[in-house]
Amino acid sequence: MRKPFWRVAGFVAAGAVLGTLAGQLLAHQVPLLARTTQAEWHPGADLGVLRYNLDLTLRVNGLTLVGVIAGYLLARRSR
Repeated sequence: MRKPFWRVAGFVAAGAVLGTLAGQLLAHQVPLLARTTQAEWHPGADLGVLRYNLDLTLRVNGLTLVGVIAGYLLARRSR
């Protein structure tokens, strides 16, 4: 039986968040985890009636990938 896409995506996103948080918490004990890669995107528009600015930042460390893989594996094993 195939799993719904949103369920798998939710597990993967939760794994990424938890992996990133764990990497940030353990960075003081394991210096290798202190290395992060960051991507930023700042979309915005002024349409006269509506104006918006949005700041998106994606930070990835060593445990983020571990969390993504663990989330995917948990999604596959869940009912």
